[in-house]
Formats: sequence, C-alpha cells, structure tokens
Amino acid sequence: MTRSAREVELTLRLPAGGRAILEANSVLAAATPKQFHQVTTYFDTPDGVLNEAGLTLRVRRIGVNRIQTIKSLSNGRGVARTRREWEWRIGQTTPDVGRLAKVRRLARVASQIQDRLEPLFVTDIQRTARTINLDDHTVIEAVIDEGTIEAGAGCEAVSELELELKAGCVAPMYRLAAELQMTTPCWASPESKFSRGLQLRTGHTASAHSPQTIPLRRRTLAADGFHQILGGALGHLMANIAPTLRGASEAVHQMRAGLRAARAALQLFERHLDRTTVQGFDTRLQHFAQIIGTARDWDVFCVQTLPAAAAELPANALRGLKSAAEVQRQAAHAVVVKAVHGQAFTALVLRLAVWMEALAAQPSVLSNKRMGKRLRTLAPSLLNRVDRKARNRARHVDRLSARELHSLRKSLRKLRYAVDCFSGLFRRHAVKAYCARCEQPLELLGTINDAVVAQRLAEHLATNQRPDLRKSATILALWCKRRSRKARLGLKGALSSFRAAPTFWS
Repeated sequence: MTRSAREVELTLRLPAGGRAILEANSVLAAATPKQFHQVTTYFDTPDGVLNEAGLTLRVRRIGVNRIQTIKSLSNGRGVARTRREWEWRIGQTTPDVGRLAKVRRLARVASQIQDRLEPLFVTDIQRTARTINLDDHTVIEAVIDEGTIEAGAGCEAVSELELELKAGCVAPMYRLAAELQMTTPCWASPESKFSRGLQLRTGHTASAHSPQTIPLRRRTLAADGFHQILGGALGHLMANIAPTLRGASEAVHQMRAGLRAARAALQLFERHLDRTTVQGFDTRLQHFAQIIGTARDWDVFCVQTLPAAAAELPANALRGLKSAAEVQRQAAHAVVVKAVHGQAFTALVLRLAVWMEALAAQPSVLSNKRMGKRLRTLAPSLLNRVDRKARNRARHVDRLSARELHSLRKSLRKLRYAVDCFSGLFRRHAVKAYCARCEQPLELLGTINDAVVAQRLAEHLATNQRPDLRKSATILALWCKRRSRKARLGLKGALSSFRAAPTFWS
C-alpha cells in the first residue's frame, strides 16, 4: 500500500548536552516517549539520477519491518521544509522500484533507475518520538535523533530535534520551536540527513541556492502576498545555511541576499504593519546582514577584485595582498559560523516565522485594513514609494559622493526586488522592459561600490603591523579608482534612461 503525504518539518541541531535541557521542557516532559532503533540505507544510481531529479530514496529497517520512502526537495518557501513523500512497506533490504513505477509522478524516474541503484551511505539512529497536541487542531511529532551517518570510512554524528506537523497549521509548531529554542542552545539546520550523507560520501559541499520566484496571482490578498514574499526570503536564507557553514562562498552571498530580501519585504509593507514590530525585526536582520556582509566583502576582494587587478597590472604589483586577505577572509567566515550557531540568529528566524504566520491568520488584528484588500490594488502605491525614492536619489549623479551612490544602489536594489516580487500581478513584457532599465545602473553602481570596498580593505591590510603591504595597497587603490571613474562615465546615461522609463503599474 502506498502512503503519499506532504511533509512539513523543522530541524534544530543540538550541541553536546542539549538533549537533557530539551527534555526538561514541560511540553516534552508531559508527552510519552517512544523509542526506535532505525538503520537507513540511501540509494541512487552511479550518475546521480535521483539527486538530479530532486528526489531521495531510502530503505529503513525498524525491527523486522522495512519501509521504503522517496521524498522530493523542499519547496523553499518558509522556515520549515515542505516536501512530498511516498512510502511503502516492503519485504526486502533493497528498493522495490516497481512500487515507484505505479506513481504517475515517479514513473519516468523509475524507468531510469531500474537495475542501476547502489547504496550511498547508512544512518544508524536511536530515535525518541513524542506525539504532542498543541491545541484542538494541531498535532506534531517531536523527534530527537541521535546516532551516526556513515559513508565509507567517513562518519558524522547526528544529534537533532525534528518537529513534524501531523495535523493542523504550522504556526503553533513555530511557537513551540521558539519556546524550546529560548532555553536550549540549538540552531536551525534545514540540511537533511541525505544532504549530510552525500557530502560525507563525495566531499563536495552542497551548492548555494538562488531565490525562487514568488507565485503571486492577481486575486492574491495583500496579507497573503506579504506572507509569501517574506516566507520566500526566509526560505532562501534557510536553504543557504548548510553550504555557508561548510565554507561555500556563494552561499554566503545568497544568505546576505536572503537577509536583504527579508528587510526589503518588511520595509516595503511597513506603513501597513505595526511599525515598532517591523523596526525591531529590521534592526536584528541588519545586524546579521552586516556580519555576513563583511565575509562577502572579503570573498569579493579575494576571488574577484584581486584576480581582475592582477590580470591588468605588472607581475608582483600586488605582492602579499592575497595571502594577507585570505587570513582576514577566513576570520570573517569564522565569525559568520559563530553567529549562525548562536541562539540569537535562530531566535530571530523563528520569531519572524511566528509573527508572519500570525499576521496571515489575523491580518485585521496585526495590520491595517488595506492588507485585507487584493495585492494588485495595493501594489501600485508600494511600488510608487520605492520608485520615487530611487528616482530622487538618481538626480545630479555627477555630484554624488561614494556614500550617496551606495544609498542610490540600495534604493535601486529594493525597487528591483519589489518589481520582481510583484511581477506576477502585471503584464510580463511591461515588467521585463522596466527591469531592463534598472540593470545597467545597478551593474555600474556595483562596480563603483566594489572599488570603494576594495580600497577600504586594502587600506585595512596595510596597517602599521604590515607596512610591507603599503605599496601594493596603493597600487590597488589607483587601479580601483580608474575602474570606478570608468563606471561613472556610463552611469549618468544609464540613470537618465532609468528615470525616463514609464512605470508599468500606474
């Protein structure tokens, strides 16, 4: 018999000693624990057909029972993972591909993996599960998993709490997670056991995740649209936690983009929400954006700016800068890891999720009456506000300081984000034409900003402790100034084109 379901799950990673603190919580202590020993083998083809299709396949042994499960990737639209799963009880230790072939959505991949599967890795887990009724409608399963992931000679410990929604809505689950996280030192980790096992087997860090398109429709209400937009930003942020912690520089960039998107969403709707609440969240988001932004600045300096400058300058002109910058880069990444592991980061994400769900459930209580109208009606006033700010800052560009140009860049970026969010509400070709007018000034402003940041970082390196880097830093600063001047030459025309562009939402 096939069991098909939508899995909604939130995972919190536990440090040493975290379990004892967690189980002392009154909500968990009141529920009867059930314990299981689970040995699970994950499968794929040698060329990774299932992984490429966004699917995972496993066979789990619990006592004498064998359970075959295939899951899809998370939809990436919130803090919790939301996946489709299909499950069968089988009588063998290897997958029964014939079961997959009977599901329309899985039939094609079943034909591609038939007789080609091989075991990838094994998890050996002691599971303690509790069923908790949070209210009259919401039931969750709170699971503490402890054990190992084993792939060849590699082994990684597992100690985590999984909260899975069994019935009802997700808001009470987020509230419980926030309550548990206040007293237990744990951090949000959307990385599945499959992703961890695959990284252990291959040594390859999971790729960074780009933001997903927000599926807004013309009939979407403003409160629902805000829920989808902020949920998408948080989902984007969460999806990049694991690769960031494993050192992927592009994931750091995407985490900063997720934080910026969350701030932009709050600021976009701010006048229709409780301003004190919005500003409180914005301040905390900005704090982490600055931490992650510092690491991103060093990434750009090491991976983009220095190689580009070295290609145009005489050999050894930048002697010593690369090695000194790498030290700073690694230190900045260590600060990011510490911040993400800290309680404050996960607390912020969970509180945002709790507030976001409460707002969606009671928009008339937590926002003004316009949030109950269609977003298509509200969107023009929201877009006019960010568009007007960007156009005002784009005037007299040849007189703007580096700081003012950076402010203009941030305004244009927020405008472009708002347009992307609302694109499903308007004619596609009109949106595309308007976005094209934004692209060139954004690119030129990005070049100017990178040059300013590079000069600042080079100056930082050439401190009194490293006077030997002064000459290299000066050469790089001159190269950056030339690059900035060249970008400024094209900026006035690009901004004139942008300011002349008619709005498509009027």
